[in-house]
Amino acid sequence: MSEHDELTHPTHCFCQIPKEELKPWVDKRYVEHRPTLELLHSTESVHEKEIISIVAMLDVDEETLLNMMGDVDLPDHHILHCRENVKQMLGL
Repeated sequence: MSEHDELTHPTHCFCQIPKEELKPWVDKRYVEHRPTLELLHSTESVHEKEIISIVAMLDVDEETLLNMMGDVDLPDHHILHCRENVKQMLGL
């Protein structure tokens, strides 16, 4: 089973999650270098699992990103642009 199999397919775009909610999970993933699966298993909250899944999408290829975020009701170019904006905002 791959990491992608356990991710929640987000229903929100990067720009629809407040920075204050993204930042702690970004820090755990990219500063503390904790694996995404470990983070997913650390919470029972559906909302937090979605945020962790969104954070995991920060460094995947575009095809995987668009496939995983297919439930977000926004055009592909919006999702790609938002990801770049969030990466800059979070210093990634």
